[in-house]
Amino acid sequence: MIKNYTSKHFGFFTFLVLILVSTISQGQTTTWAGSWDNGNPDITKDVVFTANYTSIGDFSAKSISVSNDAVVTILGGLTPHTLTVENNISVTGALSKLVFENNASLLQISPLAINTGNINFKRNTTPMRQFEYTYWSSPVAGQTLVGFSPLTNPSRYHSYDTTTNAWVNETPTNVMQATKGYAVRAPDNFTSTPQTFNGEFIGTPNNGYVPTNVVAFNPILLNYNFIGNPYPSAISVISLLDNSNLGSLYFWTHNTAIAANVFTTADYAVRTRTTQTAATSGGSVPGDYIAAGQGFFASAATTTTFSFTNIMRVAGNNSQFYRHTQTVPQNYYIHLNLTNTLGAFKQIAFGYEEGATNGYDFGTDALASTEGAITFYSMIPSYTSGFGIQGRFYPWNVNDIIGLGFNATIAGDYTITIDHTNIFFDDKDIFIEDTNTGTYHNLKISSYDFNTAVGTFNNRFKIHYLNPLLSNNNFVINENSVFVNANDNEILVNSTSEKIKNIQVYDVLGRMVFDKKNANENKFVIVNIQKQNQALIIKTELENNQIVTKKLIF
Repeated sequence: MIKNYTSKHFGFFTFLVLILVSTISQGQTTTWAGSWDNGNPDITKDVVFTANYTSIGDFSAKSISVSNDAVVTILGGLTPHTLTVENNISVTGALSKLVFENNASLLQISPLAINTGNINFKRNTTPMRQFEYTYWSSPVAGQTLVGFSPLTNPSRYHSYDTTTNAWVNETPTNVMQATKGYAVRAPDNFTSTPQTFNGEFIGTPNNGYVPTNVVAFNPILLNYNFIGNPYPSAISVISLLDNSNLGSLYFWTHNTAIAANVFTTADYAVRTRTTQTAATSGGSVPGDYIAAGQGFFASAATTTTFSFTNIMRVAGNNSQFYRHTQTVPQNYYIHLNLTNTLGAFKQIAFGYEEGATNGYDFGTDALASTEGAITFYSMIPSYTSGFGIQGRFYPWNVNDIIGLGFNATIAGDYTITIDHTNIFFDDKDIFIEDTNTGTYHNLKISSYDFNTAVGTFNNRFKIHYLNPLLSNNNFVINENSVFVNANDNEILVNSTSEKIKNIQVYDVLGRMVFDKKNANENKFVIVNIQKQNQALIIKTELENNQIVTKKLIF
């Protein structure tokens, strides 16, 4: 039955609707005036601060308003906090402040959000010496160079012109532009003792689509683009590379003291989509995220304009400053180090990656640094330049051969060693061929030491996964004559041909959990490994020096 409502009924229901709407409206705002008047903030509420507030953890808001001279502080340090805001941010009043301590993050969701007023965004460098530089990029609009680092020598603010491939002196009063990289020298009152520079950006936080112009990379000119993270939050390396035409990223570590005011490319750590290498001068490798305020060099596939976007931004991960949930191609890499007793160091990586070829692949392959006492690189046919990172055709082929080259400015003894590999290579041999001596050495067993004169040597070393000096027939016989079995709480290793010389057992993280030297028998029982239903790698070396590797769940 359909009822015939009178105007009286409609007036009553209108009254109820108004009450409901009023209640919902009140539920969408919470104000801090010493305590929350409508519950803790969350992503559905407009959050208003009219009194001082210090964060006690990560929190979210639909919008943020700071007024009445309130000072709102988002804590940083070793356990930094992230403020996530869906829409607008407003800071009004002469003394009102929204402060982000070092490593804290501001993550905004909507690219259309409009911000008004300034935030104070603090970033600390890794320790710097006098005359050293840090690469910066401003996360706010309106920040001048001299305002950011007032004690830097006025002639020591620089940007980079990719078109002319040259550094450009910046006027100290210039406003830092979003996405532009800046090299800023340490304050003039710094000494030879490393100390931290406490930087503070003051301005309106950048948000949404931020365009940047890049120039196509020329391997001959080495014309990289000097850009930076434009947001007051970290961004994902993978998301940046997936949503731009960028290839390799180079991060300045300033590990080496500046000599005669000259930069050295030995201090660049390199990152591609799938792997990374440490700088020639050592230090940490780049992670999966680029911190707020970080400037860096990048190669570009074409001359174009692309935009940084909010989809690249992530919460936290704001602590690695030079100084993932994203899917990456299937890949496995080997990282090698070349060193000498005088402290020279160079790291390279090569491996196998979905979508890669054995030729040059932009975004996968990265040129090696040409600076330092030594340079070390892998070779790609038809390219005269060496590569610090090289991706090859996937999947791995046991018959693959990779040429290695190096340049030494100092004659003497050097060492090539495996820094680390993906788990895939745990049961694979990695031989280095020295064409000068005609020898093959298994780097999985030990480092390789050699002596060299000064010069460039692009044909001395090759990487193999099989040792051609060993008989293929013997290899097959030995491979099929070693058996590994689990029996209750014991692991049985049995060789039906050669006697067992050494046995090593590794877990899937590459940690050695058992080591037996000079076993000198055909059967050996391992009894002191706790059974945990885990994957183990059992590496057995026979009396003829053949190594047989087996996997076992134990």
